Amino acid sequence: MKPQGKGRTLEASREGGVVAMEFVLLFPLFFLILAGIVEFGHLWYVRHTLTNATREGARAAVVYYVQPDSSAPPRTTWATDTAKATVDKYLQDTKFSSPYTVETTAGSQSGDLVTVTLTAPNGLLVLDSLVPAFQNLAVSAETSMKME
Repeated sequence: MKPQGKGRTLEASREGGVVAMEFVLLFPLFFLILAGIVEFGHLWYVRHTLTNATREGARAAVVYYVQPDSSAPPRTTWATDTAKATVDKYLQDTKFSSPYTVETTAGSQSGDLVTVTLTAPNGLLVLDSLVPAFQNLAVSAETSMKME
């Protein structure tokens, strides 16, 4: 049924309301999917940054530059301090803003393992405030290398 003159059919005018209702119903789902994609990308970045920081810290710790003499600290202490300082510098250079903890274990002679573990308590941007299950999410990385 078409009215006289210019205008839309009665059926076409009802379509506008249906489209609005579909939008209202589907927008939250679309937003949740979009937020999930952004959060996943951010978590990927955080994990990658932590992994690189542990690699840098472990590599710095396994190469013993200090010549053994009476004033040099023990190799285990030197390796631990060097790893932590290198991780801190790496994360500072990348402008990593989340709080983090660094744990390092090191042997005392060549062939022993140096293990650097780095943990950031929460790497999420938005979903941790919307979904309570994500509030306790921690992202961590660990690297082990043999001392040279």
